[in-house]
Amino acid sequence: MRWRLLREQAADAPDFPEFGLLVEAAQTEPRLRQLSPMSSHWTLGFSAYTGHRSPVVVAIVPSRAGRPYRVQRFLHEGVLGEAATADEAVALAVAHLSPTLGPAAAGTASHLRDARVGNQQSELSY
Repeated sequence: MRWRLLREQAADAPDFPEFGLLVEAAQTEPRLRQLSPMSSHWTLGFSAYTGHRSPVVVAIVPSRAGRPYRVQRFLHEGVLGEAATADEAVALAVAHLSPTLGPAAAGTASHLRDARVGNQQSELSY
């Protein structure tokens, strides 16, 4: 569903084809496709959780006005590197993912943390 919305967003911005190229390149990459994608101010972010306001593990800023694509640690800061094309930016983003990162988990990081703490407390009360 989120990928479809991103494709629709890209289609609604024909004057910004770099965003569409980025969405297309990211969706074809299996490691990014298994994460939860989102966009903010045209920056494409990827989270390990599906919940609203989940932190991103990597983000890509599309090329604009001749500037390169930028791969970032956070949505709006923490530059990890630059790339000339969407495909190169996606490859760079994937290179910065933890090798142990799996598919996006339902919920948010805080929900899962709270559930783990609750389970540990339940185990201790027996």
